[in-house]
Amino acid sequence: MKRTATIFIALLLGVTSCRMEETFYNYIDATDYIKDATSARNVLYGVYRNMSTNDLYGYHLSIIFDMPTDISKVDEASVVNGRDVCWNAHTADNSRVLGTWSAAYNVIYNANDFLEKVTAAREDMPEDDKEIVDLYIAEARSIRALMYFELVRLFGGVTLITSTAQSFQHPSTFVRNDPEEIYSFIEGELEECAGILPWAQDDQVRSDNSFMFSKAGVLGLLARVYATHAGYPQRKTGKWPDCENCCRQIIEAGYNSLLTDYETLWKNCCNGVWDPTEALIQICFYSKSISSLSSQNNSGYIGKWNGVHVKTNSSKLVRVDARQRAVSVFMARWKDLEMDKRWALSAADYSYDGEDLVPMCTSKAGEYIPFSQAMYGSSTQRDNFKKGLYIAKYDLTKYQDKANMISDGNYSNANWYLLRYSDVLLLFAEALNEINGGPTDEAYEAVNTVRRRAFGLPVDEPSEAADLEPGMDHDRFLTALQDERAYELCFEGNRKQDLIRWGIYYRKIQNTIYELEDFREGFGIKSTLYDKTVEGKHELQPIPQREKDLMTQYTQNPNW
Repeated sequence: MKRTATIFIALLLGVTSCRMEETFYNYIDATDYIKDATSARNVLYGVYRNMSTNDLYGYHLSIIFDMPTDISKVDEASVVNGRDVCWNAHTADNSRVLGTWSAAYNVIYNANDFLEKVTAAREDMPEDDKEIVDLYIAEARSIRALMYFELVRLFGGVTLITSTAQSFQHPSTFVRNDPEEIYSFIEGELEECAGILPWAQDDQVRSDNSFMFSKAGVLGLLARVYATHAGYPQRKTGKWPDCENCCRQIIEAGYNSLLTDYETLWKNCCNGVWDPTEALIQICFYSKSISSLSSQNNSGYIGKWNGVHVKTNSSKLVRVDARQRAVSVFMARWKDLEMDKRWALSAADYSYDGEDLVPMCTSKAGEYIPFSQAMYGSSTQRDNFKKGLYIAKYDLTKYQDKANMISDGNYSNANWYLLRYSDVLLLFAEALNEINGGPTDEAYEAVNTVRRRAFGLPVDEPSEAADLEPGMDHDRFLTALQDERAYELCFEGNRKQDLIRWGIYYRKIQNTIYELEDFREGFGIKSTLYDKTVEGKHELQPIPQREKDLMTQYTQNPNW
């Protein structure tokens, strides 16, 4: 961590807007630079920007760390070029694990330094600026809490650093704080910040809060923290009422709702549109072009590693390799797939040659056979789906305006949803089910609201087609809710952590192999995830070996 902080001093920070030409400021000059609310905002943008690196939400946390689950997989069985993480085949000296660890601590150092400098500069600011700066301080604290949340659920106990001075201690002095200490810090920070930040739609202080933390985002994140804290491995079930309370505040405030059309989410995502109606936290990516200097790029792998395949061609989109795939049996066992519009909007049984659609499965006469038919067809037809289906939510060819495309084979300007309102509704239902030992009417209504939108129906009108079966007990409702989270939030970076907190990660991996064998003999043996995943090991990532060597008081995570 000492090395991380030292390296970070040399980075350049500060952007004027996610949708404007980026202006960079040397971070060493930040002390002299921050004079008022405007300059503070520019440096705060730099704090936000560092979350969009490949090591965080540009690639690792959004895609590859969430890939080894029951609903998605990497395209091939090889373990090169990052696929080792996707197959749970990596070791403690894996560079991507180290990269995420280092990048998260970079953002924490960044936030700590901003907080120290802006707090000192605030004393000499006009009163109007102080009001704005107080919100910026709450935003930086929220970002820092988010990074600690990612660290604690990825690695377990980590070192809690809340000042820049701590970052420069000798590595041998660092110890692993107990996860309970980390969660206590995260929850305390977010609780305070939720009381400071306004609702995005009722913000009378910031002139523009696009892609920035507001009350709903902080409360939603806090609800997710409480739900994770209540689950495996901490199992602090007393946190469920806190989760319910956070969700209820968002729901009853009335500022947020589901967009009428589920597909609009992905059009917005691929074109960098900020709509706080359903998007509570959204990571913004935008570069006019890709520079050889990584510090001047602000684009991610969204839609490239997790999109619909595009062959190399002369269009501005260039190509999409589409390494993440939807597991075929997940799409095959999707309940109500004939009526649920999310099914066809989440996974694609086609690719592109240029802008021409190419089916994954055709008849002998060359006619398109949709997956919904092929999964009941011959073994030969099913062979087309051994590698799975493409991810349709981030279909750049379909959704992205050409003005937003980048002539690069790896990067795109598509954004990333870190938290949506539908997630809050599902967490609310889960919390009520846990608190009451079974679902309440409110719990049913929260899930049914999500399902009605998915079926293209009015969300406030009961529907026999969309609504869950009434009269479920706790376990049946939880199973239905676990399925619903997969349907609503699939390929959005949530699934692995959901399976872990439910304590069913290993079992789901094993069951998927048997389902693949039933779907098509020979499918299961194509997956190395079955052989590599170890119960009691892969629920956490390893402490990076380089860091453990430096931090001599650190212990390694179990079975690593």
